[in-house]
Amino acid sequence: MNIDIWNLLYNHLEERHHNNIYQNVMQDADYLKFTQQEQELCSQYERLNLSDDQRKVILNWIDAITAQNEAYTAVVFRMAMQCCFALLLELADLK
Repeated sequence: MNIDIWNLLYNHLEERHHNNIYQNVMQDADYLKFTQQEQELCSQYERLNLSDDQRKVILNWIDAITAQNEAYTAVVFRMAMQCCFALLLELADLK
């Protein structure tokens, strides 16, 4: 039986009509505050009179930070899933 557990999990999370990821994000005041702050800083950045080289350095820096955050998020997600499956196996006494 070849089941892609990640696709099943993703589909389950996407198909939920209540308590889904979008609702949780919309209720997270810190996330919303920092998203708004990011938008304001982006607007300020666009109004700066920077040379192409300066803009390139800043954009590369932003790309590096974004890649680091994405990698960290993936690692934390995998660790959380591993903990969940370990707990399920322990509860089911399948060790």
